[in-house]
Amino acid sequence: MKGENYLYFCDTTDEPNNDNEAILIPASTVRGISVGAADGTVDDDALYLSAEGFTGTGNARAAVVLAVTAGKLPEAMDDVASAMSARPGDGFTVIADVQNGVFCSEHITGCTIDSAV
Repeated sequence: MKGENYLYFCDTTDEPNNDNEAILIPASTVRGISVGAADGTVDDDALYLSAEGFTGTGNARAAVVLAVTAGKLPEAMDDVASAMSARPGDGFTVIADVQNGVFCSEHITGCTIDSAV
């Protein structure tokens, strides 16, 4: 959609070719970024990003867990928020691309995708 910022995540070092290896989501569907997951899991070196509008196995959300350098959660969260609100010319923002080693924050070191949570 014109004017929308789409966020790209890839959690594999190979070419993505399976479920939950790469995902592109509209920034407007992100519902939150937290240190803890919905199931109560808390991790001092991970951010949990949740988004609406997906269909999977009867669920309507997607989640991405971003691995973060310990002690750098606030900085990484700020970098992700800035990237999400950016207005790139092509509408495409890389948040975490493990395959190419590209991250929107120097504090993000990887990600795990779950397209149906």
